Amino acid sequence: MRGVASPWAVLAWAALLVAIAVSFRPAVPIIWGDTPSFVESAFRTLEAGRPTVAGGRDPGYPAFLAVTFAFGGDLGTVVRLQQAAWVVLMLALAATAQATTRNAGGLVPIILVATYPGLLLFRNVLTADLLFAVFLNLAVAGLLVATFVGKAARCWAVAAAILCAALAACFRSQGVLVPIAVVVVGTCLARPDTSVRLAVIAVSVAAALALLAAGSRFGASNSDQASAVFVPKTLFCNHLNIVLASDAARHEIVSAAGDRADATMARLAANFAAEPGRWPVLGFFGDACLFDTALDRDLADDTGNAVGAAAAYRRIFLAAVRDRPLAYAGKFVRQMAYGASIAWPPYGLDPAIPVSTDDVPHVSDIMTRHGRSVQPIDLQGGPVRIGLLSDFPGISAYLYRALSTAFVIAVIFWTVAAVRRRRSLTRAGIVMVMWAASIATAAGAHTLDVWRYLIPAAPMVGLMLSFFTVELAEAVACRDCRRTYGLRRSGIE
Repeated sequence: MRGVASPWAVLAWAALLVAIAVSFRPAVPIIWGDTPSFVESAFRTLEAGRPTVAGGRDPGYPAFLAVTFAFGGDLGTVVRLQQAAWVVLMLALAATAQATTRNAGGLVPIILVATYPGLLLFRNVLTADLLFAVFLNLAVAGLLVATFVGKAARCWAVAAAILCAALAACFRSQGVLVPIAVVVVGTCLARPDTSVRLAVIAVSVAAALALLAAGSRFGASNSDQASAVFVPKTLFCNHLNIVLASDAARHEIVSAAGDRADATMARLAANFAAEPGRWPVLGFFGDACLFDTALDRDLADDTGNAVGAAAAYRRIFLAAVRDRPLAYAGKFVRQMAYGASIAWPPYGLDPAIPVSTDDVPHVSDIMTRHGRSVQPIDLQGGPVRIGLLSDFPGISAYLYRALSTAFVIAVIFWTVAAVRRRRSLTRAGIVMVMWAASIATAAGAHTLDVWRYLIPAAPMVGLMLSFFTVELAEAVACRDCRRTYGLRRSGIE
């Protein structure tokens, strides 16, 4: 099975291309709850000439929409670009798996990635998820390429990975740890021992910092109250159990709310009790608090503006974490363990992509207000089928749960092998580090009950299973070879 030109490799590539071809769907834009904020942010970015966000969105995707609109494209153009980006990602992952494993069996998990409905649906949905997944996994592919090329090419591969990681962080704040992880791992891989190679890495790091400073949430201009309070309020609301259990945090709430303290505490208790069981891993439904705008008024300072409310949320959250650090650490560990257990969640298994019909008029109004004539029917065509596996949701759910189980087994296998120093953990270790970096922010700030926060890491999980599949196949082949050799020496054969 070894070799790029082997019959098995040709068959695997043919299967991948067929999977890509049959998965294509019409370029119909699908509107979800985040879409209006992304579209509004795109037009404000286009008008301001700099990243500007509304509704607490990250600036990368609005910038992508703004550039598309500036060149005369529409929402259908956006979908076609997302479909093209998905194809590039699948081909890049397949080439990386083939090159790193030198075995056609390594392509099998990538074929499963290419048929995964949870990833396929985001090609049509107008959110940042697909492009975040693309840049995140291209960064991983760059690091893996750096493990088998020469020293000069290794520096360029690491440089490309650093830039892709920075772009991923611009598309979603969840990826803020990814550039840090890529720089650390990439520098260890490249070991720039000449001035030219050192310059390549240094320039890539400087360019990444410039991207983050200008194009991420750090550099975006908040154009509404929701964006101004979004990050600190998310931390406050999704750790509301720790906040309410902390005397220090409760004291800060009373101090900030003043005469409204009793009403504020009652509102927080009601938010905490709302929709119990909706987010079982977190333990409560954090969005009930996040979308409670009355809290902003209660906790704002005397000026009553969003900046004062953001400062109060941040101050209360930090007081709660300082008071109960073990509770916060325990929540983080539970989230990461849960994320590993459903690393490839059974998501998007309905036959067609669900549409948020309530938000279609909002998007139409936004585009009309900014001089883009569009009819609601243009934003909501017929149901868009997701993919072949979504037609068999029961089978698909078992398949992807089994793949998540295999991922956990692979992590344990490689960790034990590295501790016993029987195998190198470099490539598997890269995937594990990057997977952890890609979800750690969500696990520490939000919740992984929202399965689509795990979707960007699904291609990474496929790469991990590629290594594991090839390792098992070679172990079985070696065992058979040793058995045959032993039989021949004993005269049985």
